Amino acid sequence: MRKLIPFVLLIIVTLLIGGALAQMMVKDSGVMLITWNGWMLETTFWAGLGLILGSILFIVLVVWLIRRLAPGRLVRSFKNRRYQKIAKKETSAAIQHWMTGNEDRAIKSLHKVARAGGSDRLPQAVSLALGLTHADWPERFSAFSEADPELKNFALMLQAERHWQTNQHEAFLALLADQPAVCKVPWLRERQWQAMLLTGQGLQLIDRVNEAINIQPEERERWLIQAVEVAFKSVLGKEGEGTKILRSLSRAQKHIPEVIVAEVRYLISVGATESAFKRLKQLLQLPDQLEHCDLLLSLDIDDKQKLDFLHKLKPEQPGLAYCRTMGLLNIKQKIWGSAQSWLEQGWQLGDRESGLKLAELLQQRNMLPESAELYKNIAKSQQPAVIG
Repeated sequence: MRKLIPFVLLIIVTLLIGGALAQMMVKDSGVMLITWNGWMLETTFWAGLGLILGSILFIVLVVWLIRRLAPGRLVRSFKNRRYQKIAKKETSAAIQHWMTGNEDRAIKSLHKVARAGGSDRLPQAVSLALGLTHADWPERFSAFSEADPELKNFALMLQAERHWQTNQHEAFLALLADQPAVCKVPWLRERQWQAMLLTGQGLQLIDRVNEAINIQPEERERWLIQAVEVAFKSVLGKEGEGTKILRSLSRAQKHIPEVIVAEVRYLISVGATESAFKRLKQLLQLPDQLEHCDLLLSLDIDDKQKLDFLHKLKPEQPGLAYCRTMGLLNIKQKIWGSAQSWLEQGWQLGDRESGLKLAELLQQRNMLPESAELYKNIAKSQQPAVIG
């Protein structure tokens, strides 16, 4: 009961004040005149007072609503969400551009990410890359792929890199075969080709190199030569297998010197001596290819025929291989003087093998002091230099 007394008193006081004001308003309403810049507003005092108080209450209410609803905060929140969306999109674009070798566009996308305030995608991708050699890589790879499927190719690219670094060439090639999109990464393509060489897939690599786009002619030829050498090496002694390799080459590619050398070695291995000699003559008649003349020593044909052919190709300044080959062929023909002359030229050019053969020849010809002296000179030429 006592708690109601203040409330009752407040009501009584309010009614008394309200009654007094009502009497005053009826008895004398008063006049309020407001003028501004040629405008004039005339009303009763009490109406003007109510208008002023109402305006103040309205302003207070508007300020309260602004603070309560905080439209600026809503705008900032909307902008932040928009920027985060842009940063997420551009992070993915930057990674994709980097994977395809377009570094300029990747840098532009990263600048957009920075202007948008960054993205949690980028540190997650960097963290996955840094954990490439960690023991918990499989768990990291699975978690990243599930959390961000859009960047799964990036994770697969790192998985391929992990296979390469751990020398798991078969797994590396299998992953790239299952994921064609990952094969588009430029530096992975080169590693794929290298893995094919290491696993003896030379014939398959020839097709890959010929079908490849965006590759310089010199680079294509370099890879083609390596592929052909591996392909022929894998079929040495297997008659008829070399035809498959030659069938995958163009006419111009068949005339590349290194390709002819690989073919000649294959032909020798299967006993196709005449065909090997024919191809070798074509090779040696090309400019600056006499360095391969030592292949003649592996051919099971008449040595005089070899000598006659080399005599026709005698250069103005014979090289190491030419001098050594001529010397050995003359030894087989028992033309000692000519053999000694050619081997001496080879030794003077710094060919150790020519020097050893010359020393043996001198020993056979009972020129023992000269042979012993030559052996000493050969031994001295092989001694490592002393620093100090």
